[in-house]
Amino acid sequence: MSRRPAALVATLALAILAAAGPAAAAIRYFSYDPANDATRRASGALTFQFQQRLVFVTILALESTEQRASVSLKPADEHVLGSGGLSRLIGRNAQERDLYAVETGNQGPELVRALCPGSTRAWLAFSRLASGAPLRIQVIGDASDGGPARLCETLDFTFRGEWKLPTAAPSIRQQDMLVPRYPSF
Repeated sequence: MSRRPAALVATLALAILAAAGPAAAAIRYFSYDPANDATRRASGALTFQFQQRLVFVTILALESTEQRASVSLKPADEHVLGSGGLSRLIGRNAQERDLYAVETGNQGPELVRALCPGSTRAWLAFSRLASGAPLRIQVIGDASDGGPARLCETLDFTFRGEWKLPTAAPSIRQQDMLVPRYPSF
């Protein structure tokens, strides 16, 4: 195969992926149970709202599975953590590399105070979010004295299931979906 047809095939493949990206995006919800007593005391069961694309996952929010509490998340660059970033805080070989800032709306400030006392801002570093797989979250907070960010908590979860949402229910408000209930499996 000459370079011209190979380049054409690669260009077409990229164009198809780019066009399919927004169309293929879907909002999904995975629920997780605490894997140990420390996680149970710190957070309890959680549900994660995320956008699934062909290859990438973007976590949008976390919600208490059993209570009415939610926190919005925003992707963050690890440079906000200071020199050494995630490697300094959790180790070079740690799998938790998807970093998100806890937003100040909803119960964001309460989550920061509960999981990282003394911090005013927090970030969550996630392992890969995947159906059937365990999940680890590293909770990182800013230092009250202006020093570098610090590791506050390590939370471990076991996969519980995926929420099955109605396929055609435009009248359902998001708050109605947050009513405490366990997902149907």
